[in-house]
Parts: sequence; C-alpha cells; structure tokens
Amino acid sequence: MEKFHKLEFLYVQNGTEVEIPDFLLEMVNLRHMIFEGYSRFSKSCSRRATEDEIFQINNLQSISNLKISNEMEGKILRSSPNLRKLKCSLEDFQDLSFLNRLESLGLTFPPNYATHLISWPLNLRKLTLASFFMSWEQAKIIGRLPNLVVLKLQKGSFEGQKWNTTEGEFQQLKVLKLSSVLVTEWNASSYPVPKLEQLELTRCTLKKIPSNFCDIPTLQKILVHYCRQSVGKSAMQIQEEQRDMANEELQVIVSDPKQGSLQES
Repeated sequence: MEKFHKLEFLYVQNGTEVEIPDFLLEMVNLRHMIFEGYSRFSKSCSRRATEDEIFQINNLQSISNLKISNEMEGKILRSSPNLRKLKCSLEDFQDLSFLNRLESLGLTFPPNYATHLISWPLNLRKLTLASFFMSWEQAKIIGRLPNLVVLKLQKGSFEGQKWNTTEGEFQQLKVLKLSSVLVTEWNASSYPVPKLEQLELTRCTLKKIPSNFCDIPTLQKILVHYCRQSVGKSAMQIQEEQRDMANEELQVIVSDPKQGSLQES
C-alpha cells in the first residue's frame, strides 16, 4: 500500500473487522475510505494523535464503517478538520460537535447507549441513526439542527414510543424516513416540518400520520410500507385535503400490510 502514494479512493471489501494502519493516514492524496465491514484505527494511530500535538489529517473527507470506542480514537477524528462524511459505530464516545465541516453522518449504537449525551455537528445536512433509543430531549436537539435536510431513523425506538415535534424544529428538512421504528404516537405542532417534500414509513408501529401534515405546502410524496392500515388511511386523508387546497402534486403510495400489494394515488 505504501507504493500507492497517489491513491485518492480506498475501498476495502472486508468481512471481518480490520485495523486502519497509520501509514494510510500519511497518504496526502487519500480522500475517501470505505470499508464493507467495520474498521477501527490502530493503536499506533491513536498514540500519534494523542502524543503528537501537530498531528493532522487534512486530506481526509469521508470514512465509512468506522468504530469509535474511546476518546483516544476520537482524537484522530479531531485531527481531521476537513471530514465531510462519516459513517460509524459509537461505543464510548459522545462529542462530535468539533466536526465543523461534517455534512453527512450515519451512526449505529450498541444496546443501551446513552444517545442523549451526544453533541452534534451543527452543519449536518444528512443524519442517519440505526439501533437507537431516542429520548424526548435528544429528539428536540436534533430537530433544532439548523441545516438538516435528510433524516433517516432505522431500527430504533422513542422514549415512551411517543414523538412530539414542535414549532421551530426541522426548519430545513426535506426528506424524513422511518424504518422499523417503535413510535406509536406522533404529535406535531401547528406548523410541522414546513419544507418537507418526502415522508417514508416502513414497518413502524405508528397509529397515524399527524393530520396537520396536510398544511405542508411542499409535500410531494408519502410512502407507507407494511404499517398499520390506519397509517395508510391517514396518508390518503392528507392527500384528499391537499387536493382540496389545489395541490394535485402529492403522490401517496401504500403497501397493504395484509395483501403485500401497492395502492397508489
């Protein structure tokens, strides 16, 4: 690998966890590292980031499938000021607010992880959370991220299986996707998600979509896959009310939970 000094994009098709050697971080042209399986920084990488005060990785822009287990490994991220995309698993590390240029973040959590302790980068445009437990406090903090455009929630749950979105949250959000999320009740303020264009719900426990989603003028598509029939009905009702307000653009697609078929209107 040391011979590939001009390498810009590294893709590793690993089935088991691998260590990232420190010489990779010295490759000045390397911009992107993608691992099929999980990866973690080697101990020598962590030592360098901890002991060398001028240690910097200015070239790195994206890393996918990284494990961060402690503050020592986190210091390597602190030495990567130009990181724009990160997909990782957090085990014992919470502060991500220093990633000032990060635009896309995907996080997977171990069981019983305290997500409410996380400090988020303020410039995030895309956030994906998997295997999460969302407290009401944390949900509000995420809702106030000023530049968030895409939010994907996968295989997680909300405190009390309830989600309350209030006025002033998700001001820039355009795409919202929930998949296998335990949330039964969703209460939205008078002006929910004002710029939302697409809502997608898959295998969620939700009873219905908040009725005041009919007041979102930008809404273009609602997709409901294998949820309760009442969720599909609420989506159809929102479409009817939008049509009454002369919005013919809203498309609703519902997968019938019993038949497995699609209803499109």
